[in-house]
Amino acid sequence: MTRPTRALINWSHFRHNYQLAKSSVSGKAYAVIKANGYGHGLVNCARALSSADGFAVACVDEALALREAGIRRPLVVLQGAYDAHEWTLAAEHKIQLVVHHRKQLQDRASATLSQPVGVWLKINSGMNRLGFRVSEADDILALISADEQLELRYVISHFSSADEWQSPVLATQLDTLYSHDWPVPLSISNSAGLLTEKRINDELVAEGLSRPGIMLYGSSPLNYKSAAELGLKAVMSLESQLISTHDVPAGETVGYGGDWTAERDTRVGVVAIGYGDGYPRHAPAGTPVLVDGVECPLIGRVSMDMITVDLTDHPHAQIGSPVELWGEHLSVDRIAELCGTISYELFCQLTSRVKRVARELPSDGATVLNP
Repeated sequence: MTRPTRALINWSHFRHNYQLAKSSVSGKAYAVIKANGYGHGLVNCARALSSADGFAVACVDEALALREAGIRRPLVVLQGAYDAHEWTLAAEHKIQLVVHHRKQLQDRASATLSQPVGVWLKINSGMNRLGFRVSEADDILALISADEQLELRYVISHFSSADEWQSPVLATQLDTLYSHDWPVPLSISNSAGLLTEKRINDELVAEGLSRPGIMLYGSSPLNYKSAAELGLKAVMSLESQLISTHDVPAGETVGYGGDWTAERDTRVGVVAIGYGDGYPRHAPAGTPVLVDGVECPLIGRVSMDMITVDLTDHPHAQIGSPVELWGEHLSVDRIAELCGTISYELFCQLTSRVKRVARELPSDGATVLNP
């Protein structure tokens, strides 16, 4: 028997979430599938959304992996080219690039392009991470316009606080973007902005392009609404099984360091998953784990390959009982909050040891392999 730990991927739910994103705006929507599709598998995410308007990735290497896998939908690289060679590759493979720094335009001047490259101008509207200030925009727009090998497609920005209810920071960023007359449509809505700010959807990007990310994977991008309330469906279910059960008398400890002490005679279950698989090592005692659909609390420290749970109130659990760590029946957002992190990290930190198994093939019928 093979190790039972796996991540079950529901591509129908992935497509459902994308359609929900599309229905929230009137413009186009590029699915963000960077970081190996948030741990779900880069290529298979693209195959599952074979009719998407396009895809956004972080770096040229990710875009090339998609092209090599036969993905022909429009692609944009959110960090743009790192050097002149990547400009050449972008032209060769019809990859669009974000321009966020003058050096990237200097690199472009050193590159020989086989055909024009579509570019997105990044504006720093208040995130203070990447991008040009609005005061610099006309100068940069002029440089792009003067280059016959560059085609300006969108002006892009990113929100720092769109997940917060009626964020004043978001309002300030919107005002900053409104202060300029842009020559092309805007791309500013991430998942949170797409779902929360009517002003964005109805006025600012009526003909623009949104970039849904975390919502595609069934996690809420908002800190005041759950995924279920938003109509999102979990795409990944992280599963394993009980591989052992035993009894521990009251007063004895469980796990490394003896951090957890049994306050009663306790039936302990051992699950075949640990931080070596990407389950968070800092998950606290009491974190819920579903055993046969019954919530059982995590006890003791998370080990590299195993966790222990309290089965005392679930007497029917036995070796081989199915376990869900997060997924369709146990919200990943709930686990992330207990662990002091976000669902993005939980998804992305899953290791290659966890087999990704699809409920059904991606829409183009491509074979589903481990990412």
